[in-house]
Amino acid sequence: MACIVLDTDLLVGLLRGEEKAREFIERLWERGDEPVTTAVNIYELYSGAYRRGPRHVEAVRELERLLPVLQLDAKAARLAAEIGDGLRRRGAQLEIRDLLIAAVAVANSCRVATCNVKHFRRVEALAVERWC
Repeated sequence: MACIVLDTDLLVGLLRGEEKAREFIERLWERGDEPVTTAVNIYELYSGAYRRGPRHVEAVRELERLLPVLQLDAKAARLAAEIGDGLRRRGAQLEIRDLLIAAVAVANSCRVATCNVKHFRRVEALAVERWC
């Protein structure tokens, strides 16, 4: 099974009950892909949920219980620094959260599913799939 990191935009789509997001996840399962996410994505979800109220926080908690969450470990942190330096040298920097998500995905040999393809494709070692 190949792992694929679900980016925050896809997870928000799932939480909102968007048909397109649900269909994408179904296609992943049909292909034999393993949907996962990262601790950084979980942070982004909780940040939005706490602003919206307890019902939203509980929805994120439930999603977190159902979905494997990849951690930002030392290997991913080193990769983030290396990738970030390369992007900086090319004048193509990423926002820190996207850089950390990308590094966790690369460290775990995962692809990323996102609508933010333009930014994530800056990371040459990362396979990116558009879901929207």
